Amino acid sequence: MAVAVAVAGSDRTYAVFRISPRGMNTSDIESASVQMMSRHQQTAKYLNGVILGALLAFFASSTLPADTTLPIFDTHIHYNHDNWASFSPQAVLALLQQAGVTRALVSSTPDDGTLMLYRQDPKRIIPVLRPYRTPADRVDWFRSAEVLAYIEKRLAQNIYRGIGEFHLTDVGDAATDNIARLIQDAVKHELVLHVHSDAEAIRALFAIGPQVKILWAHAGMSAPPSLVAELLGNHPGLWAEISLRAGDIAPDGRLDAKWRALFLRHPDRFMVGTDTWATFIWSDYVEVVREHRDWLHQLPKDIAVKIAYDNAARLFTR
Repeated sequence: MAVAVAVAGSDRTYAVFRISPRGMNTSDIESASVQMMSRHQQTAKYLNGVILGALLAFFASSTLPADTTLPIFDTHIHYNHDNWASFSPQAVLALLQQAGVTRALVSSTPDDGTLMLYRQDPKRIIPVLRPYRTPADRVDWFRSAEVLAYIEKRLAQNIYRGIGEFHLTDVGDAATDNIARLIQDAVKHELVLHVHSDAEAIRALFAIGPQVKILWAHAGMSAPPSLVAELLGNHPGLWAEISLRAGDIAPDGRLDAKWRALFLRHPDRFMVGTDTWATFIWSDYVEVVREHRDWLHQLPKDIAVKIAYDNAARLFTR
């Protein structure tokens, strides 16, 4: 990419800087590509330094991409209908690239959003089928014969690695024929259920299908480390993703001792996520990923790599 900068009062003096497509990082500014035109060589040299300094300051600002030395597998992304007007598929994929997210688990309302991203970048995007055709389905999808038929028809495409993220707001929501059928389909097709619920609903799902694999959204949202540890200990088919939990895990940026102990105890059972549930999250996406990296770097490197990428890669890639 080339950035042209014109300097007022320079008698048409200008510079062209070529920036590496890897990202707008100061180390990628190729000073050898500077082309200067001026009446006086000394003036050109001075302007070269001024402009280069200004660009370095600009690229060192808040627009700098996150530290991408730790690849991230984001296990909680939505590209819902209300995102489409503000962020094109290309814009979303550019944000993932800037944030160093090399794989992403995506589900959307409607499913068309997931498919748009998948078609653009099938190596990066891992599709998960959300039951919600519209936001209204969230209320009673677990009782709707139409939704169940929709799910099974979509699964026939054989591109999905899971079903969800779906919500069970009460343990009784799990006690339906739809849920029993969903668990059967998940076990048969080796799919993971991405479940947003409390601990009681997780227990109920495993009681229906002990062999099912579940990714617990937000690690229960408000569940303390002790409860998360209890469920992980009792259910070997359970993993937890910790989107929207950075404030609990690392208050004021420092890794909480109880969460640290939990990660050390179950290093193979956690994953990171961002949960782009609303359009404004996309505007802050790079910063949300950076927050995860900040506390991940406070763990032993091998455990940080597992939580950031390896655990999800083992579960969701074939």
